[in-house]
Amino acid sequence: MEKLGIVAGMGELPVLMAQAAIDYGRSPVVVPITKNPSERLADVSSEIYPAGIGQIQKVTRIFLESGVREIVIIGKIHKSVLLRPFLLDSTAAKILASTRKKGIRASIAAVIDSFESKGLSVIEQHRFLEGLMPKAGVLSKKQPTASEWKDLRYGMQLARQVANLDIGQTVIVKSLLPIAIEAIEGTDAAIQRGGELGGKGIVVAKAAASNHDFRIDVPTVGSETLKALHEVNGSVLAVEAKRTFVVNQEALCRQADLWNVSIVAVE
Repeated sequence: MEKLGIVAGMGELPVLMAQAAIDYGRSPVVVPITKNPSERLADVSSEIYPAGIGQIQKVTRIFLESGVREIVIIGKIHKSVLLRPFLLDSTAAKILASTRKKGIRASIAAVIDSFESKGLSVIEQHRFLEGLMPKAGVLSKKQPTASEWKDLRYGMQLARQVANLDIGQTVIVKSLLPIAIEAIEGTDAAIQRGGELGGKGIVVAKAAASNHDFRIDVPTVGSETLKALHEVNGSVLAVEAKRTFVVNQEALCRQADLWNVSIVAVE
């Protein structure tokens, strides 16, 4: 059976990728690079080799020695690692030094180039997970109000611009006013800050850059995103249709309806 290497961050996406690989006739070789990978990884792969988040040389060696030729990088990885150079091996440190002023995407793209220079082809995250990317429409039973539709469309425009600047992917708006913009803190923290500033009824929009490299990541929402929105009494979660992972969509939408939150996929 042909193998698929999985560089696994936090969350359920690495588990879903490993299971999808098996469904497609691939044997997953998983390298968790965070301190808290999903415990479920052991249920779907017998080949698990932990490594540090900045140990590019070790990760490369593990895959090559395991007979892997294609890999995918998937799961949540905190961007703050870029501020902790002591975690990086010499290859990672050189990459960070050469790309620091070019943005996070440039740094990760350079990591991908390093893998590929050693004979490891890095594939797009959604190759085996297209079922997680919804088509355009209201996914929840709860429909946005007329004013919320205005906010989510405006928020999506802003989110795309912010993503194009390589700042973040999430924007929080209310009454056509930008309330908070995600930066290095991540989506959930940005939602919390937006709720503190905007109060009840904020709208969250998440988008990818127009030239987004889906080998680097796919914008993703799931139960933690929805919980963060609920805790600040937010009203709408808007994502890009066919360009965002919505994890466990059916269960997520059931919970959204219970919490009176609309989830919308925008073309």
